[in-house]
Amino acid sequence: MKKFFQPINVHEHPGAFFAHIALGLAVMFGVLAVLHVAPKQYRKSIIAVFTFLGGLYYVAEFFLPAKGGSNRLTQYNDLVANIFTVVGAYAIGLGVISLLQMHIRKVVRTSPGWGNSAALVISFFAMTTFGLLNAYAPKKVLLHGSGMHVTNSDVFNFLFAGGIGNFGSAIFSMIAFFIASAAYRAFRIRSLESSLLMTAALIIMLGSVGFGTVLTNWLPLGDNPKTEFWANFRIENIAQWLLLQVNTPAQRGILFGITLGELAMALRLWLSLERGSYFDKEV
Repeated sequence: MKKFFQPINVHEHPGAFFAHIALGLAVMFGVLAVLHVAPKQYRKSIIAVFTFLGGLYYVAEFFLPAKGGSNRLTQYNDLVANIFTVVGAYAIGLGVISLLQMHIRKVVRTSPGWGNSAALVISFFAMTTFGLLNAYAPKKVLLHGSGMHVTNSDVFNFLFAGGIGNFGSAIFSMIAFFIASAAYRAFRIRSLESSLLMTAALIIMLGSVGFGTVLTNWLPLGDNPKTEFWANFRIENIAQWLLLQVNTPAQRGILFGITLGELAMALRLWLSLERGSYFDKEV
């Protein structure tokens, strides 16, 4: 079983490569068929058991006593990681299929927003088609004549760099304006907390630009013990103090709280205790 999940060079062993793919697909569809055939009251239990077993390996491998940095389970890390990679790839495929089904249904029924769904479906198939052509036949000519020489690679680069790249830049540009408007609302002085926030933000912004440093340029640099105290009041030094001594501990506290929340959520998912609009639906 360990050898089954080892990487295979398709050029050296094409038969074994495609045989592994066929067997993996057969196993995947077999598992899905079993889940569909199983009684509804047992489906959640089956999923919960496999979820628990999947997480149990890493928990046991981490907590079991180790000699020389490893224990009996450590040797299977690569194998288990490859299995999870395969399962994750299948999950992405199922997600793509589900997404396409939803949007194709909206286009067929001309539901509200069906134009956006049509754009998504067309873009998906265009990027998939030319992505595969760019990988396996990048130099194949699609259009030739009248001074034009367009290959599969040219079309892919046009769609990817000219389409996705520019769309991403445009979206991030709009996000910058959104951040600016949110900052304006957050910095409005209405309470003591907002006043402190506004003051700290103003000091850090002034300490990061040349204009701000000029305001306190008359203070000494602190290159000797006699002037070291007054150098602390230079605006760039105040900004640095706020970033390192105030902002950094606060960020670490927030990250610590987020980590505890992630751990709690991981335990709830691992033990199948999570409840919500998705988990309460009938499987």
